[in-house]
Amino acid sequence: MGKNRLSREGIITMELLAPAGNWEAFLAAIHNGADAVYLGGQQFSARQSADNFTAQQMNDALDYAHMRGKKIYVTVNTLIADAEFPEALNYLFRLQQMGVDAVILQDVGLLKAARTILPALRIHASTQMTIHNPEGAAWLQGQGVKRIVLARELSAEEIKLITISFPRLELEVFVHGALCFCYSGQCLFSSMVGGRSGNRGRCAQPCRLPYEIHCRSGKESSILAGQGRYLLSPADLCLIEYLPALAECGVTSLKIEGRMKRPEYVAVVTRAYREALDELAASGDYHPEKAILERLLGIFNRNFTSGYFIESKAGFLSSRRPNNRGTYVGRVLEQKGDLNTRIRLSAPISLGDGLTVWMGQGTAPAAVVKEILVDNERVLEAKTGQTIEIKLDGRVMHNDRVFKTHDQKLLTEAQASIRDDARWKIPVDAEVYLEAGQKMRLVIADRREHRVEVHSRNAAQPSQQHPLDHEVLRQKIARLGNTPFVLDKLDVYGDNGLLVPFSDINEARRRATDLLADMILQPWRPEPQSENGFRQEKELFLQQKPLFAESLRPGLTVLVNRPEQARLAMEAGADMVYVDLAGLGQEKWPLMRGLQAMESERSDRIVPLLPRIHQSGDKFAYKQAVLSGFDSVMIASWSDLEWALANVSRVYADYGLNIYNRHTLDILVGKGLKTACLSPELNFVQLEAFREYPGIELL
Repeated sequence: MGKNRLSREGIITMELLAPAGNWEAFLAAIHNGADAVYLGGQQFSARQSADNFTAQQMNDALDYAHMRGKKIYVTVNTLIADAEFPEALNYLFRLQQMGVDAVILQDVGLLKAARTILPALRIHASTQMTIHNPEGAAWLQGQGVKRIVLARELSAEEIKLITISFPRLELEVFVHGALCFCYSGQCLFSSMVGGRSGNRGRCAQPCRLPYEIHCRSGKESSILAGQGRYLLSPADLCLIEYLPALAECGVTSLKIEGRMKRPEYVAVVTRAYREALDELAASGDYHPEKAILERLLGIFNRNFTSGYFIESKAGFLSSRRPNNRGTYVGRVLEQKGDLNTRIRLSAPISLGDGLTVWMGQGTAPAAVVKEILVDNERVLEAKTGQTIEIKLDGRVMHNDRVFKTHDQKLLTEAQASIRDDARWKIPVDAEVYLEAGQKMRLVIADRREHRVEVHSRNAAQPSQQHPLDHEVLRQKIARLGNTPFVLDKLDVYGDNGLLVPFSDINEARRRATDLLADMILQPWRPEPQSENGFRQEKELFLQQKPLFAESLRPGLTVLVNRPEQARLAMEAGADMVYVDLAGLGQEKWPLMRGLQAMESERSDRIVPLLPRIHQSGDKFAYKQAVLSGFDSVMIASWSDLEWALANVSRVYADYGLNIYNRHTLDILVGKGLKTACLSPELNFVQLEAFREYPGIELL
């Protein structure tokens, strides 16, 4: 798939990619217009809490999607421990043999292994790889990656810059759903606080918890109020208003977040973006109608934000509520002692809706609407402007705001779309040819020029009592319930007054539909790869020995972010001091000059650390600063590897590279690096795998 442009004819070819955490969500995605679906198996998925797919379900999903011209991408987007590598490679081989359209990888060591052992496997780089600039894109393209899921923190201009630099590289961008407080792949919060690593698919979402800001003045400490309790909770991304801009950026695929979301959410969001993309393709422009935005808000929202895509950062956080806000529907007028509550509506509600009242403090009372009274009369729904009376489960105050957090009508429509399998049957036409003494010929064809022909077991014979006619033949051939097909047109040619056994007709129909399905699926099937050959290649790869074997003494290294801290560390006996340039504050150049002087005094024992995230628009030229007086550098991003190797004499690797296994380390050792900081998420058992590397300093 090439790059997309907004043509004069208004043709937009951006792929719509939807999530599926289970089979019902998969159907929701396909039935509501997704071009592709991403899902996880039972292993190595960054959403381990989702139901995920068994091998049989994945096979079924592939057949279901491919029959309808849709694609399946499988997430293998966690860091892989050394002990897991054999099974991870086996898993990738099974996925390739199944015919998945791509796998989404995070682990750089696994990427290297896959490119070596499974060269035909199409690989997409996960957003967990934190690719945020052209240099990172260049490095991954050199590793054989076909598509990059960009970091979510990029602006339109930054995306366009990558597109211009690499026009043949596919770019996938998140357009809707939850955001992380930290760059994906760089967050250690859940791991450090609760021992549940987001890089291992077990994020506990600590950013959704309540926090306090304490302001200290002298010996006194006070809590800074007014910001809400959920100080790290981002709002939800929604870029449906910016589809023309995304097209202009050259984006290949629009990705909806939500493998942990319910199927109805997948249905509603996918349908909204499908309608938007269809309108964009038809007119060359798009502005969402209020009804579409209301559907998106109604299914789930923490407020919507455009994230980093445009310059404004207003509304990026949802600090007052970390969960679904719903949609505003009115205010409390009064509440009686029995908790019956009068509410003035600013939006309609119906039976079955869920309401929540936002209070100034305390628990938000809620209710599922089982009865609505308007002027003491029971109604099924109430309109904007009406005053209703319902019973809540707690005390509220006059003028408290009321929100609808469960829209029963919206959910019912979404559920109907998921169950509507008949609409996604593939229409076929059939032709029957009858000639006395000859076997019946049955031809079945779809609308994509797939055509098969079969013959009955027995020849057609004259019959006076029950000859075949059009109605009988249609009844028999239309029995396609267990197939992906539905009969549209039937034409019958040949002699009248003939009979073919019904069992022959049924058997011919079954053979024809099996052949047609096989013909449709054939282009999707992968080239077979020998399992024995794969196993031999895998063993050779896993048995590769480290490149160095010299002995190095243990040393003490210190990471600081101020020159004075570096001096104190050196005076206290540190063997090496790494200075994080991102922490230098506003006066970077004067501080850099101080570091340069100190570095010359200390015999190359002070090493500047490039930021994990630095983009072309950064105000401070970090790389230029390094070249102004240092012979070494520590990198924290794969995007800086080639530049560093070409410009300084010694390169060190920070843990921002997520070095979780020896195969990732092999890449750096092969480039000549002699110092690398391992992932802080490794445990003692996993660290044992690195004992084979006595010739590289491991931090």
